[in-house]
Amino acid sequence: MEGGIKFLILSFSFAVIIISFLIGWAAKKKASDAQSFFGGTALFGPITVSLSTIAAVASAFAIVGVPGIIYSFGNTMTLWMLSSGAFAMAYLAIGKKVRAMAEVGPIASLGDISDLRYNGHRGIKALLSIVLFLGAIAYLASQISATSTLFAHLLGWDPIMAGFFIFGILTIYTSLSGEVGGVLTQAFQGLIMVVAGIIMIFSFFSITGGFENVVEVVSTAGKVTADSAGKEITKTFSPGMMNAWGVLPGSIAMAWMFIPILGTMGQPQVLTRMYALKNPKDMPKLGLYAALGHMIVGLFAIAMGYAALYLVGKGTIPPLLKGDNAIFAVADHVGVYAQLFVYAAILAASMSTASMFLTLSSNIISRDLPSALGKKLDSKKQIQVSRITTFVIGIFAILFALTSGEAVAILGTFGWGTLMSATFPVFITGLLWKRASSQGVFYGLITALTLNVTALILNRTGFKWPGGLPWYVNVITAALVVTVAVSLFTKGATGNELDERIETVIDL
Repeated sequence: MEGGIKFLILSFSFAVIIISFLIGWAAKKKASDAQSFFGGTALFGPITVSLSTIAAVASAFAIVGVPGIIYSFGNTMTLWMLSSGAFAMAYLAIGKKVRAMAEVGPIASLGDISDLRYNGHRGIKALLSIVLFLGAIAYLASQISATSTLFAHLLGWDPIMAGFFIFGILTIYTSLSGEVGGVLTQAFQGLIMVVAGIIMIFSFFSITGGFENVVEVVSTAGKVTADSAGKEITKTFSPGMMNAWGVLPGSIAMAWMFIPILGTMGQPQVLTRMYALKNPKDMPKLGLYAALGHMIVGLFAIAMGYAALYLVGKGTIPPLLKGDNAIFAVADHVGVYAQLFVYAAILAASMSTASMFLTLSSNIISRDLPSALGKKLDSKKQIQVSRITTFVIGIFAILFALTSGEAVAILGTFGWGTLMSATFPVFITGLLWKRASSQGVFYGLITALTLNVTALILNRTGFKWPGGLPWYVNVITAALVVTVAVSLFTKGATGNELDERIETVIDL
């Protein structure tokens, strides 16, 4: 990459970081009480909230990982894009219930919703906090590690220096403004991702002429070989890459469709944004805007994978050393304006996800977990403790992510599925089914925590899970089965023990 282009990319990316900091700094004025600082509760319109949730959900995995998987295996990952519709499903199916809980009582966190639904069951809140914390730290560490390494290479810096520069600034503004700043900065970062998506989608059609040409090239290119840095690299194309499942088993392709669609409903970055909406009547708009925005980002991601296949198949660019280079290869081919927005979009995706899970993890440690253990603090003290906790966790996460490579890789197996295993029994089941008892949810969470840790150990031994599905599918299924089974024989927080206001919320 030429020096002038690198300077432009760095300047543009630096501007994204500075603007994010300024937004976060300005937002601290709104973080005046626990509900605004910890939850951003009932403060924002549907456009702001939708951009925020898009940015937090579509992490660097979506921008870099999805094109890489498509380049490597073909259509295996394409069905993932259908998860865009999951935003509308989530906000319509459960969004109105979560938002209504903020009218029933003061809501500043997911733990507060748990308290209202299950009559202040401290065991549920404690287990929920622990499992969410594991998933949040996993997400946070993986975002810091991947993005710091990328920009360290671009800058020629040590990864630790790049990590502290990018995520140190993020930690400062997040600790000052809490979720108010989180929502606003994520909305800005989501806008960058959408704009980058629009630019690169048009570039895809300009390069390829459409998917018909991609299918033809991939089906007929055969083997393409070229030398790269003195190493011979071969990319093998086949018609099978363009069938319904790509070259991997159909169960894997279905999992990449099924899990994101259901999982989106249970992700904290979606659930917490439901009660950030100012006007409950705007919930349908929020679902629509979020679905459309994620559709653009999703099409952007898969289009980059297919564009890379097309360019390599035509011999325009050499085969890639690894699939994750796909989006960068396409951006380099398109030109400087594409490079500016692609790198900015990756940075925005990482920062938005990192800030979301930094606030979630710090709020758990400073607010929800102490509450579950019987320690009550006033709102002012909670905010003070959370700011310190955010700063400490942020610094620790940067050091851990960049100095413990193998440990980060192990922890990285947690994340999406781990979060689902906690939120599905508590919120999805609990807010859709009146018979979900406090005992059922409690034992469901015990199952989730136990099996998440067990799966971590088994995966290290090379254990093969049945059905060819990701391990967390089995964990989530077991947690839900236990929740329902125990609920059928217990009555805690159901029937006469269910608050009439909560019953009304479930009936919505």
